[in-house]
Amino acid sequence: MPFSVGTVRDIPVRALKLCGLTWSGESLWFSEGVLNQIIAVDPVTGEVAGRISCPGVRTDLTTMGGSLVQVAGDARALRVIDPGTGETLTELPNPRPGNILCGLEATRHGVWFGYEDLRLVDLRTADNLTLLDTFPVRHRPAGVTASDNYLVYADYQGGTINLVDITARREVACYHVAGNPTGLTWDGSRIWYCDHTTLQLRAVVVPGISAG
Repeated sequence: MPFSVGTVRDIPVRALKLCGLTWSGESLWFSEGVLNQIIAVDPVTGEVAGRISCPGVRTDLTTMGGSLVQVAGDARALRVIDPGTGETLTELPNPRPGNILCGLEATRHGVWFGYEDLRLVDLRTADNLTLLDTFPVRHRPAGVTASDNYLVYADYQGGTINLVDITARREVACYHVAGNPTGLTWDGSRIWYCDHTTLQLRAVVVPGISAG
């Protein structure tokens, strides 16, 4: 049975459609699917710290090797962007062409890819996106992120954040959150999510997940 967990931080943002979310180590970057922009905000003050034009924004966003990587275009390709200049450095194909890539997060494990239509999350290498592992999940994943021990994915329709024990390879917890979560990220102590319904970036502290 899902438990409910309250938010510990709420940042209203000027947006029409919240898509992806990532943590750069200093700022939260979120992507907006109507204005087609990627925007950095200070997690403490909520002040905008940067703004990048990105035509064709789709679903999730991550930070990898100092660059932003946005799911973009009808083919849901991986657009690699310099966060300082806004320049597109390269564009990589969706590793599962034709499938609905919704979740994306680069972590120390590798790069996580969540597929809504397949109800699975792939783990791939950061250098050439070689498939390392696949985790079937119960719900349609929107955003994904990971701590050291847990794969975390958002179920937009159910309004939940779900934890998969990476070692045990099974879902161990499901938490109802405020609104409807899309993009997810992890800052080392809190899970942040895009609340698609109220247009806020929201943080929760989930029992059982700790930094390190």
